[in-house]
Amino acid sequence: MQRLVKIAYLANKIRIVSCRVKTSRAVSLGVWVGTGGRYEQQPENGISHFLEHLVFKGTRHRSYRDIKEAVEGKGGSLNGFTSEEITCFLAKTLREHFCAGLEVLLDMAFFPALQGRDVERERGVIGEEIRMYLDLPQHLAYDRLMTMLWPGHPLGRNLAGSLATVQAITAADVRAYQQRWYQPANITIVACGDITAAEIAAAAEKFFAAYRTAAPGSTPGGYTAAPSRPDDGALGVIRSRTQQIQLCLGLHAFSRLDPDRYALVMLHIILGANMSSRLFNEIREERGYAYEIATAVKQFNDTGAFIIHAGLVRDKVEASVGLIGKTLRSVMRCGVSRDELTRAKEYFHGQFLMGLEDTGERMMWIGEQIMTVGKVETEETILAAVDRLRLPDVRRVARRIFSAPGKSLALVGPVPRALEQHLAKKMREGL
Repeated sequence: MQRLVKIAYLANKIRIVSCRVKTSRAVSLGVWVGTGGRYEQQPENGISHFLEHLVFKGTRHRSYRDIKEAVEGKGGSLNGFTSEEITCFLAKTLREHFCAGLEVLLDMAFFPALQGRDVERERGVIGEEIRMYLDLPQHLAYDRLMTMLWPGHPLGRNLAGSLATVQAITAADVRAYQQRWYQPANITIVACGDITAAEIAAAAEKFFAAYRTAAPGSTPGGYTAAPSRPDDGALGVIRSRTQQIQLCLGLHAFSRLDPDRYALVMLHIILGANMSSRLFNEIREERGYAYEIATAVKQFNDTGAFIIHAGLVRDKVEASVGLIGKTLRSVMRCGVSRDELTRAKEYFHGQFLMGLEDTGERMMWIGEQIMTVGKVETEETILAAVDRLRLPDVRRVARRIFSAPGKSLALVGPVPRALEQHLAKKMREGL
């Protein structure tokens, strides 16, 4: 059953989006900010993520202990994340404690202390986070792939930044970034649980009246559009002494509003979203070349990517790449079976509806839609769009993506020179 989503605006232009779930004792809250990694200039790469860390260090009204204890001390949870296009601070509390959770989130977003000593301390923490990722071959492969798919563009950069950019960011830089992007007109409050839109609005207005936030301001500027896809395939190799070779294959896809977006999701499910998928059966079950192989879809406002990632037996990389290429060509030429499409639709239905049972997942689903496309599609609309898909739709999308130039392949591990040369030739030929 579709739950009603209500949208309202406060006097200071903050948008409030609410979804009432009367059967839930929990309320999930999100304060969403319209900025992320792709809004950054090269010298400030990582500043969105840096700021996300720093708001938890304290505000003008609360210490870092006060922030955490105000929510966790009442049985709730508190978190945050940064993506390419969005930053979000979220809390989950019991119904009776939602005011405390909302007040803490708004205090963090509007009044972070951003003190110099906290910037220096957190600089070291983020540096260790980056080093942690550098120690993970699968993350290295993914990051290398992003730089090849979007070379010289913010989408090709690591969201956490580099050790060099994080070291160079100053407290003044962070304050200026916060003042530019954390404007009321660029912030949305999303709430999901047994709570009304009027209750959320009243709690937010009480906070703003008490702390006298700045004037509404205006929506900040936009981001640099994604470049057109390259004509040639690319291979990137990072040699390391690992027991496996990590593979990430990326193909340019399309935006989150493209008419073929649901057909793309079906293709993803059929090829690599679960243990019934073609690639899982072909490479792991039939041959034992990998423990893990899967596909993923990334969608942005103006572009996207279809990604295949795997951890492979070291001497089976060439054979695995060949099987991946054969599988993609088969879908282009012959399409998928009726049974595959039926199972993919049922998988989508089940995962989608079960995910929305949780107020936190529903809040995230609503928040991402409202922040990226400005509206929330109903559950019925989405499921009906999936149900309308036919076999030619999936085949058309496969041809649209897999036949296009500009495929990129990243490998991390003990890759022999001969294998690198051979795969570079295959990439130039289109795989």
